[in-house]
Amino acid sequence: MIWTQPETISNRFRSWSQSVPNWETAEFCRERTLRFLHRMNSLRQRLGMPLIAAMLGGTGAGKSTLLNALLGEHVVEEGKERPTTAKPILVCHHTIDPETWGIDLSGIQIEKRDLPALEQMVILDCPDPDTTENDDLRETNLARLRAVLPLCDVLLVTATQQKYRSRRVLDELAAAAPGARLVFVQTHADRDTDIRDDWNELLKKDYETGRIFFIDSVAALKSQQTKTPLSKEFTDLQQLLTVALNDEAAIRVRQANFFSLAEETAEDCRREILEHWSAVGKLRDRISEERRLFGERLSEKVRTELIRDRRLWESRLLGRVAAQWGYSPFSILLRIYQGCGGILSGALLTRVRSVPQLTAWGIFEGIRSFRNWLNSRKMQKKPAVSILTSWEENRLRESALVLIGFAADAKIPTEFCTPDFILNESKQAGKAFINNISGELEAICERLANRNNRRWIRILYEMLFGGMIVFLLLRPAKNFFIDTFFDKNIRFYGTDFYIISTFWLIVWGILLLGLFTFTLRRGLNREINETSAQWERLPALDRLFGAIEKETNRIIAYRDELETICQRLERINQQAEKLDRRLGRKK
Repeated sequence: MIWTQPETISNRFRSWSQSVPNWETAEFCRERTLRFLHRMNSLRQRLGMPLIAAMLGGTGAGKSTLLNALLGEHVVEEGKERPTTAKPILVCHHTIDPETWGIDLSGIQIEKRDLPALEQMVILDCPDPDTTENDDLRETNLARLRAVLPLCDVLLVTATQQKYRSRRVLDELAAAAPGARLVFVQTHADRDTDIRDDWNELLKKDYETGRIFFIDSVAALKSQQTKTPLSKEFTDLQQLLTVALNDEAAIRVRQANFFSLAEETAEDCRREILEHWSAVGKLRDRISEERRLFGERLSEKVRTELIRDRRLWESRLLGRVAAQWGYSPFSILLRIYQGCGGILSGALLTRVRSVPQLTAWGIFEGIRSFRNWLNSRKMQKKPAVSILTSWEENRLRESALVLIGFAADAKIPTEFCTPDFILNESKQAGKAFINNISGELEAICERLANRNNRRWIRILYEMLFGGMIVFLLLRPAKNFFIDTFFDKNIRFYGTDFYIISTFWLIVWGILLLGLFTFTLRRGLNREINETSAQWERLPALDRLFGAIEKETNRIIAYRDELETICQRLERINQQAEKLDRRLGRKK
């Protein structure tokens, strides 16, 4: 059978373990994954060798006796109530060299035999996990047992009427089961009551027990030595281990064992992540809340200052509208209104007759140019001033301390949310915010200029202003060409008429300018109010608390990758369904 899917899963686990974020829980997952990958390497090295079946059971459960019965002769020493297996004993065919398996065999006794049963499997007689006569011996046996159980493909779990509830055996079984198929055997069938139903009830919550065998190992060994018929229970067990689990089935068993171990690893990591996930979620919620509060304060501050200083933006907007309008009576009026300072300066220059007068004009022009330059700088830097006054240092430090507490609860390093770090982030976010606001303001001016440059607006104002000019021009023309021509008593209009006409033309122009600038101002206010509601969500604000949020994003990606692996396992982990139903496994 091709070993492609296990290799794919192990590669995904390996990549996942190498992308560990700065999270204490991820360190646990990495260590757990590395243990799994170590088991995977051992499993890969044993692909071409027979299955290793380990005998697991409590003291006096008949492990060694069952082993001898399966082999058909006395190979290991048997005991009754006291433990006889001081260290693991590996029994294999004489043609097999265990040294080539890449397994640490130190502390394992090797027994080689030329027996037919050993052509398809290797049997490992394990130390008793519940030895109690000597505390030192108990700890040594447990250490040896835990060292050899990961090497096994099949666990023969033996129990008696007295020992099937042994807590120590059940604990060691739970630890070893994810990497092995299980065969449950009740021994001492010659003198014990059949407790298989009770045993199955005890195990069914955590295990699929498969078929539980009821064996008299002593009688089975004697029958083989005397060439008499074996019991059906023992024959079925022997055939399962030596015939049913042939070379192809052995690979399927190892593949199924791999998937079980992979699922156990993924579930351990998923359980650990889930246990600490709420703290990560709370940290992310707090980051969003703090950022929202700062965004609201900042956008409101900028909006207020822009509304207060809208005269600067109105002047800029008038210039754009006049430039788009071209040359017409009302556009000329707009240009005169915008550049009245320059016109006054030119008028003064025409009256210069001496050096003192020229000096006075130079002072006036210098002051006017300097004020224009200051207004331009003020208009460009107003958002920057708002940024500098809105990032209150004390408020930022308070937010940093709050985030430190949430990060500590989530087991995430707090170096990315210290007060100094957050203050530095706020400067970068402020600069980015200025650029975003400047772009938004340019867009507002462009929209308003296009909106007030529509044809019907131009026609309306040109007709109103041009009509006044035409009216004022027609009056003296009618007086000169018609009234005085037909009636000699009518006098020509004097200078007072032209003065009054000019006065009303100026008044009418001021009224139209007022109406037009009022429309611009109202549109500018509306655009600023509507747009400022979106400023608190500008991308520039993402830089504030960005580093700690980036760490949480890495954790989310780390968790999502684990979920992807779990979903992949759920889709392909169907190999156990193809195995012999008599084999058990951990659920």
